[in-house]
Formats: sequence, C-alpha cells, structure tokens
Amino acid sequence: MIVTIKNYSRFQHFKDRRPPWIKLYRELLDDRQWHDLPPECAKLLVECWLLASEQHVAGIITGDIEDIAFRLHRTAAEVWPLLQAVALHGFIDISSADDIDVISERYQDDAPETETEKKQTRRKRRVYPSEFEVVWKVHSRGTKRTAHEEWRRAVGEVITQEELVKALRGYVGTLKPDFQGVHLSRYIRDERWEEGVGEVPGVLKRNILTSAPMKVMS
Repeated sequence: MIVTIKNYSRFQHFKDRRPPWIKLYRELLDDRQWHDLPPECAKLLVECWLLASEQHVAGIITGDIEDIAFRLHRTAAEVWPLLQAVALHGFIDISSADDIDVISERYQDDAPETETEKKQTRRKRRVYPSEFEVVWKVHSRGTKRTAHEEWRRAVGEVITQEELVKALRGYVGTLKPDFQGVHLSRYIRDERWEEGVGEVPGVLKRNILTSAPMKVMS
C-alpha cells in the first residue's frame, strides 16, 4: 500500500530522511477541510506527516497497513478507516504498490542513475487511452490508475464517453475553492452524474423519482 501526502514538498524542505522536525503552517487554522476532519483523523494526519518524513521518497509512505499501524502504535482495524476518511477530505491519496513503479532507484541509495536505468524507468511509465486522458484533464483528482479502472468499467456499460465528459464538466463547474470535489474514481464508481441539482443538491435523481409522492386518482 502507498499513502501519498498531498503537497508534501510545499511545506517540508528537508532533503534527508528522518529530519528532527517538520513544519506546520498557521494557515491550517483557516482550512475548512482540516476543521471538517474528526479529531482522530486530524491526529492521524499529523502522524502521517511525521511518518512520511522518514521515507525513502519524501511524502510517500509505503508498506502494509499492519506496518503503518505498528509505527503509529495502533491496530490496523483502527488505522484503515481513519486513513480512508483523511483521503476523502483530500489530504492524502491511497493506492497500490504498482502506482509507484515510475519512481527511480536513485531514491533508495541516493546514487545517480545510469542511462540504462533512466530508460528502464521510462519504459515502466503507464500509458492511458486518449479518451481517458480527456476525462482526466477535466477532473484530475485522486489516483489516476484507480480512476482509469473505474472509467474502463463504466464507459460503454452505464454511460457513454460523451455523456461522462459533459456531466463531469458540469460537476466541476459547481465546485468551490473550499471543496475541490471527490476523486474521479469515486465520481465514476458512485455514478455521481445522476446527482440532482437545484432544490435538492446531492440527491440521486433515481431516488427522487422513487420517493416522490404518488398522485391519488379520483
């Protein structure tokens, strides 16, 4: 499992692993997403910031959930739902180990890459279909690989490419600075294009239809 800290390089400038301290910005007090976090999630996020500073690649925590839980002195059953909640608020990304294949071996030993190693790294880079790239360009939020998997499952089965792009552009147009939207993978998986607008935002249209009061025929 890989836990990626969002914008880690922005507020952590240490290049060496295991720095004696990390920075915590005062502007966090004005971050609504931070205040929306339950207390246990906020505490876990700070612990993740500290744990990420020890990693071979700064800002990226790797290992099994049991390993991460052990470092945080908690059980895996406690840590996993908290990590998911923090991810939903946009502070971290959670993905599988395959998503980090493009990271070079130079981060492991601080040794310079040879030209052969650079070519091998480039060959590992994942190439996505142009149709998916169109969708990703509209709302590039979350893990790209996971979003691609949901896109492959949905397009052609529950929605067309054109309908998805149109719905996604409409969704992005409703977002505000204090909320950048759900991850693209979740938008597709939950079929968020069916969400209602206007008087009942966020309610699925199919739920509106099924819950509407029946007219009594005279």
